[in-house]
Amino acid sequence: MVPVRTCIGCRREVAQDKAIRLALTAAQNAEPAPPLVVWDTDRALPGRGAWLHRQRECLETALKRKAFNRAFRRTVDPRTLELHDIIGTDG
Repeated sequence: MVPVRTCIGCRREVAQDKAIRLALTAAQNAEPAPPLVVWDTDRALPGRGAWLHRQRECLETALKRKAFNRAFRRTVDPRTLELHDIIGTDG
């Protein structure tokens, strides 16, 4: 049985293998910077994760509803989202 997660964009349940896991990671530079939201391809990064359908509509809805802030329980700067190249490529 495949685990079920909730898409932070559309709020529908989705099989874990049909969604992408997003996680926060520290910026890779010496200056203090907000954490980056990255695609956790191996689903192994530590900390809270957020799940999203691989569809542009879900990403746009999540951004509009500030769902990343809620999912990660902290303020996330939308400019740190490097997902537009990932989302919608096969969704």
